[in-house]
Amino acid sequence: MLVVGERINATRKKVGEAVQNHDAEHIKAEAVKQVEAGAHLIDVNGGIPERETEFLLWLVDTVQEVVDVPLCLDSANAESIAAALPKCNHPPMINSISFEKERLEKMVPLAREHGARVIALCLSDDGPPSDLDGRKDIAGRLVDHLTGEGIELENIHV
Repeated sequence: MLVVGERINATRKKVGEAVQNHDAEHIKAEAVKQVEAGAHLIDVNGGIPERETEFLLWLVDTVQEVVDVPLCLDSANAESIAAALPKCNHPPMINSISFEKERLEKMVPLAREHGARVIALCLSDDGPPSDLDGRKDIAGRLVDHLTGEGIELENIHV
């Protein structure tokens, strides 16, 4: 099992305030707490669209000052992910890739280039499937697509 600590997300009220105020001590304490609780990766989400890249880069630097685990870069914005990937001390995880054409076109090359793990969402251009069979179908097609694009199977988490 792979445990991803998900508490450093700027859409959460206290974390968002800490990010906007560059309160590094609050963010560092969250990161350390999650690793001590068993997290194998720490998810970082800049969460505020107008400043997402800036905040994501600050979070990457801040978290890596206190923990030595891979990061999970959490953004639908490929430009933010592209900016953050080279700053990661370990091969990161990208949260997330879906079967949406635009996201595939932008995120897959980034994941491949940086050897990143990916979280694959069962979502397509038609939206989320309404039943289990639909989810399984998208998951299968997405995994096939990702492996066909050079993403190692063991780096894909559905």
